[in-house]
Amino acid sequence: SFVIIEEYGYSGDTLNNAEFVAAGKDCDVLIHEATHQSSLADQSAAKKHTTVSQAVEVGRQMGASYTILTHFSLRYQKLPPIVGEIFPENVALAHDFMYVTEWNIKTWCGATSFLPSLFPEQYKDLMKQSGVKESL
Repeated sequence: SFVIIEEYGYSGDTLNNAEFVAAGKDCDVLIHEATHQSSLADQSAAKKHTTVSQAVEVGRQMGASYTILTHFSLRYQKLPPIVGEIFPENVALAHDFMYVTEWNIKTWCGATSFLPSLFPEQYKDLMKQSGVKESL
């Protein structure tokens, strides 16, 4: 099965903005920057960026069918900020050379949950960087 994609919303560097939410209302795909992990909200706001959870919330407020998060901070060079985050089933994480179509967008959204298994050492490093203790 595939998804019909007709309307896009695209954010640059931004804080939550009611006008942007209204302009993108009910878009098929929202592409939104998510520069920092959610625990760094103050730091992110100071730099006029959003966190993962804030970007996901913008997608929810818009009623976007799918949200693709992008523009991650350079501090996340090995993996995007996934530690401690909750990703709804309609959210994907962008990466270089990502090719999204109406045929594969659902697959991209489902791929996020596999990242720790696919990249265990990088995930362990990200946990350490995020201040999360490894569970036994």
